[in-house]
Amino acid sequence: MLAGGILSLVAIPACGPGKLSRVTPGDASLLEGLYESLLTRELEKRLGGLSKFDMQFGAVDEADAPDVLARHVREVTMRALRHEKDQGRRLALVNRLVEALGAPEDSVSSARQLLALVLPPGPGVVGHVQRGRPATPLSEAALLTNAPGEPGVGHEIRAELASADRVDIIMAFVKWYGLRLFEDQLRALRDRAVPLRVITTTYMGATERVALDRLVTDFGAQVKVQYDAQRTRLHAKAWLVRRNTGFDTAYVGSSNLSRAAMLDGVEWNVRLSSVSTPPLLQKFLATFESYWNDATFESYDPERDRDKLDDAL
Repeated sequence: MLAGGILSLVAIPACGPGKLSRVTPGDASLLEGLYESLLTRELEKRLGGLSKFDMQFGAVDEADAPDVLARHVREVTMRALRHEKDQGRRLALVNRLVEALGAPEDSVSSARQLLALVLPPGPGVVGHVQRGRPATPLSEAALLTNAPGEPGVGHEIRAELASADRVDIIMAFVKWYGLRLFEDQLRALRDRAVPLRVITTTYMGATERVALDRLVTDFGAQVKVQYDAQRTRLHAKAWLVRRNTGFDTAYVGSSNLSRAAMLDGVEWNVRLSSVSTPPLLQKFLATFESYWNDATFESYDPERDRDKLDDAL
């Protein structure tokens, strides 16, 4: 797909270490490289002064046009809101834009957010959602590296599970000590009757049967195992936390369900959000469902399948 996007540069020379390059409207330089930049009046003006380059253009695909144009409006809006320091004028600017788009009912009344609706504790009242939330806002994407002073992936996932309405996990290796980190959260999911599905594998013999047994018998999880490690070397590590409110999140990266990977290992995991990265969440769910319904992923019952699993491991 060749499409015009926001002003962003895919490849640009002379970028110093630790810096990300991009073309901004105030930058007069246009360097050789790949772009996906929406043609604005400013960009056309700058291109008009260039003669030494061959220019390649492509039409924005009709299906992608809303996303491409919305990203451009977001960039322009962010720039204007950063420049405007007065909160009242900021809100007025936003509301003028919202009304111009024909959605006056979405005008912003104040710079506050609804963060939760939770039933207060009391006699005969069992709240569905536990209090607490991850350090990373639900609407944001993030990169977690288990670096000192930053929230670790294990801490964030534990916090995420407190408000889950459905949890899907795909994990190459499931370890006993890794599972123990989430005992309280998994027990709470079971008590709230939250569906928990886990896909794992016998690849490299690293998964521990006692961990799978406990997932099924103690936490009520549905577990499927991919036994054919020679043909399908599934190596994915990911969590999908779905919420009835629509604020779904997911973690995709290098951390297996082991103690070291979740706490202090040098692991990189990307946190996705249904607000900021909706297509990726949709692809996660669709791919998980395709695996779950694939006959090569077999349901695991400790009473029935423990010997088969031991042999495979």
